[in-house]
Amino acid sequence: MPRKARNNPRQIRIKSCGCKACTEAFRPGEVHTRKDCTGPWQARYRDPSGRQRAKTFKGKDAKRRAEGHLDKMRDQVRSGSFTDLDRGKVTIDEWHPKWAATLRIGDNTQETAGSVWSNHVQPHFGSWPLVSIGHLDVEEWVAKLTTVVGKGTIDKAFQMLDRMMAAAVRDRRIALNPCDGVKLPKGQPKHPDDMMPPTYDQLADIRAQLSEHFHPMLIVAEETGLRWGELVGLRRCWVNFEDGSIQVRETVIQVHGKPVRKAYPKSAAGSRTVPLSSRAAHVLKAHLEKHPASQERTSPGSGMHAEELVFRGARGGVLGRSNFWRLWIAATEAAGVARQVVNPVTDRVERWPHFHDVRHAFASRLHELGVPEANAQKILGHERGAKITWLYTHASADSLTSVRAALDGGGLRRVV
Repeated sequence: MPRKARNNPRQIRIKSCGCKACTEAFRPGEVHTRKDCTGPWQARYRDPSGRQRAKTFKGKDAKRRAEGHLDKMRDQVRSGSFTDLDRGKVTIDEWHPKWAATLRIGDNTQETAGSVWSNHVQPHFGSWPLVSIGHLDVEEWVAKLTTVVGKGTIDKAFQMLDRMMAAAVRDRRIALNPCDGVKLPKGQPKHPDDMMPPTYDQLADIRAQLSEHFHPMLIVAEETGLRWGELVGLRRCWVNFEDGSIQVRETVIQVHGKPVRKAYPKSAAGSRTVPLSSRAAHVLKAHLEKHPASQERTSPGSGMHAEELVFRGARGGVLGRSNFWRLWIAATEAAGVARQVVNPVTDRVERWPHFHDVRHAFASRLHELGVPEANAQKILGHERGAKITWLYTHASADSLTSVRAALDGGGLRRVV
């Protein structure tokens, strides 16, 4: 280890100074004209990697400021809080791929993240160095986004920038995260009626407008609350008529517009067992007699294997979300159920109901039947209470039996 310099900080000799040392250095033989040197003071230190760094101070109290900076840098190096601002000069365009390579996210989430980056973060901040982005710069960017996109997109874009800057702070490239303290716009409130799920009478009207080929799938959705990906990814091997249950072990996601099997559903709680009501079991048995499915148990990585799927398209292939969405919209309009709500912030037309609202209708039905919240939460695959669930309690051991009993005995105004 090199010896510690005794002249640190040191005063730098300059041509314009007339002190004895500067005169001898730049004008040998001349007589010096002043006693005190006016040269700047330089503080030198080594960063955590051993690289020597220096900072020069000029003007009044330059020596005192150089000594203070030297003490500060040495303390930061010892405590591990040293920030290398030179490394923070990389641009957001250069930092993004390095940061993105460390993420552990699914394929569908990567697709969404790529869209958020290319459409909202990169066009604004791409050429900015990390160290140049300030708090007000982020505030102005968010304010600009509120005029062109909705709250959900703003949240995703801000979250990406926030995580990128937080990673830069942890990597000792910048001292502070400029996203800290930025307030995001509040969501546009909707009328309570627009948040209500469709009734089972309305779902029956919608179902009547669709091909009979899709009726069993819709009825199972009404009786189990399965998500779209869980429904179209349901395989015959996970349906057990003996104990009246469906095991949800995988789902189907869209990656670049194509259906892909995923080993685990939306969350850890998504992997679950749901009860089959007598109504669901009846239509499911009839459907499988008409459209048999293989009971082979293949792994998600082996491909879709449409022959194993319980619910398939009219031609026997995997059901596509966009194709079914067109049929669903037409059916809701033909049934006189559809509504259109204009978002006053983005002027975007939002349609009601979505297919996912069938799941909300199921949750509301469990609530009306008096099913304990924890049991409903377990059957729906929620990790925690959501807006369609209510007070938290402990799930009982017989939750499957109690939910099935409620579904079979609760009764409905109209079941078609």
